[in-house]
Amino acid sequence: MVEREVEALIEFGARVLYVVLSRRISHDRAFQVVLREFSRAAQLVPVKVLFRVSRRMVSDYYALRFVEKRVYGGRGGVKRLARLWLVLFGPSSGLVPGWMEDGVARLRRRLLRTMPKRVEELSEILDYVEDPILRLAVQYSFPRWFVEELVSLIGYDEAEKLLSGLNEEYWWIRVNTLKTDIDRVVESLGERGVVIRRDPDLPYMLEVVEYEEPLHHLEEMWRGEIVFQDKASALVVEALRPEPGDLILDLASAPGVKDSLIMQLTENRARIVAVDLSWERIRRQKRLMKLYGVDMSRVELVNADSTILSLNIEPNKVIVDAPCSSSGAIGKDPAIKLHLETREWLEQFPPIQSALLAKALTYHATIVYATCSIMPEEGEEILAKHADLMDDPGIPGTKGYNKYGDIAEHSRRLFPHIHRTQGFYIAKLAPRRG
Repeated sequence: MVEREVEALIEFGARVLYVVLSRRISHDRAFQVVLREFSRAAQLVPVKVLFRVSRRMVSDYYALRFVEKRVYGGRGGVKRLARLWLVLFGPSSGLVPGWMEDGVARLRRRLLRTMPKRVEELSEILDYVEDPILRLAVQYSFPRWFVEELVSLIGYDEAEKLLSGLNEEYWWIRVNTLKTDIDRVVESLGERGVVIRRDPDLPYMLEVVEYEEPLHHLEEMWRGEIVFQDKASALVVEALRPEPGDLILDLASAPGVKDSLIMQLTENRARIVAVDLSWERIRRQKRLMKLYGVDMSRVELVNADSTILSLNIEPNKVIVDAPCSSSGAIGKDPAIKLHLETREWLEQFPPIQSALLAKALTYHATIVYATCSIMPEEGEEILAKHADLMDDPGIPGTKGYNKYGDIAEHSRRLFPHIHRTQGFYIAKLAPRRG
């Protein structure tokens, strides 16, 4: 009877893959869509197993496509990929519960007998891949063009470390000192089996080392006492150096996590004009900021296109956390890999980023520009025309990519394999003279 559960697991994973590919949405959203449409799977297999396996299938997509071509000679449907995943990764993934192992083994043996070319492990094929770029792309399951660009920027060995880091998920907790005390949260998390490491740079940031229950079940989150915010994201705000009395313009504000940190650091004594293109995201931002104890009388929420915005204000600081490819957040959402199958996904963002920065530069203000991307097209190359205004961000991190000279020297990059954060680019610009 266990084979029925295993088949349900394969079918569920295949459907999630299909939704991610066809709708270009995140794994988490695709998972919820499929869970509603294929609820029977959750009656046979625990939801957490469905989630973890489908997430891993999405992450392994490029490796599966490569093996599929070698085994079958061409490209087939997503169900074939899901079955290939079971053959190649299922037993060694650690994601299949013990009670399903016999069923997985039986189905795996049956699938192996029907394969035109028998391949039991990815390493059997990797050993014969002579192209070093392709070998990295398959081993870590990334599009080839993406790997090639990273190797050209930082070299083969460092690129391999970065690719491995991008496949890891890192969790950070920001203690919201508007509502609670850091030591109290540390003690409370420890009692719940959440092992944390205090960050040496930002005292309100805690790195999650180990946890037992799902983090989103923590009561402190629902009370607004803790915020799940990556350290790299917090460093964007730290580069801005918010102070009481500042008037800060945020040109891409939702969902408001950075704005709530601005108010935390200034003890609700800054003023913020927060602009976002999406009305729904603005509504969510308002709810979250209230939950986090932000004084909403000091925040003005504006639903508008920031690139053509006309406001009769004179902010002294502007934050541009621009929409981007999110290539630095692959550990959080492996579906980003699939969006990046060609450069087309990436190429839609630099014009928007340049337009937002151009709008920020119309104000006589300090500007912090940031993207959750490891691609220089969304970082160093956006700043190329404004190198004369660049200032040291004054935050931890590495310099930008060496090939960009002075621009890199005045930039900061955060990398998962070095800093255990998402991949971020952060730059600071001084006010224009005159």
